Amino acid sequence: MKAGICSIIWKERMDIFDVVATAAKVGAAGIEVWGQPPHIPDPTDLKHVARLREAMEAKGLAAPQFGSYVYAGNENFLTDMQQALAITAGLGAEACRTWAGPGDSQVLDAEQWAATVADLKEACTMASDMGLLITLERHGGTATNTLWGCQRVIDEVDSPALKINYQVANTGTDTIAEEIRILGPHILNCHATNSRQVEGTRFMTRLADGDIDWASLIENLKAAGNDGFIEIEFVRRGTEQISLEQTESELAADLAFLKECIGA
Repeated sequence: MKAGICSIIWKERMDIFDVVATAAKVGAAGIEVWGQPPHIPDPTDLKHVARLREAMEAKGLAAPQFGSYVYAGNENFLTDMQQALAITAGLGAEACRTWAGPGDSQVLDAEQWAATVADLKEACTMASDMGLLITLERHGGTATNTLWGCQRVIDEVDSPALKINYQVANTGTDTIAEEIRILGPHILNCHATNSRQVEGTRFMTRLADGDIDWASLIENLKAAGNDGFIEIEFVRRGTEQISLEQTESELAADLAFLKECIGA
């Protein structure tokens, strides 16, 4: 298990090659590259992808997965998927993060479910042919927003190339443990953030300080046999955006905490 980061932390605030330098400086093991401009300015520009891979490898950084914005069920899915998988391969990443459908699991109708599953079956075939995986984020607005939705997609797509990128909902420790126990064999990587509810407002915190017990969560992942990346997705504090300098120092603190939990 390794501690990595997502380049979306900086979005438009930092050039991707500066992100690479910063990631190495703060001790990350890898970067999930955000699949939007300016980090990926053009999805057909594989020369940019090659330069990025070279820069990451020079700093000893892996690419655990590519953070695409390809949605199963969309009209241009196959074209978008082909481009995203080309970028995934170009980065030397193991998996392409993909989105499961156009809405929450409980609101998708039968036609939308069928289209989502059909697209993901095709995506898994395409990925498998390239020696790659597809990861679906457990995220609101998609069919994998719930444990039930994740299970249904996994069962109906029925492909060893399909994995889950586990994103923790603000639920209790026992609920998270049960989800990881059930989804464990299918989880490839995790996105990490934390926050605390104070008088009806949710404040972003360090990973060590929020409502989610990351030390316990990581132990549950280990028990499920997971050996993937825990990727810090955002570095936010309170309700306001923090400076680039603060982002770097807070990211270093979060990475140190993750490494302590992983090594425990």
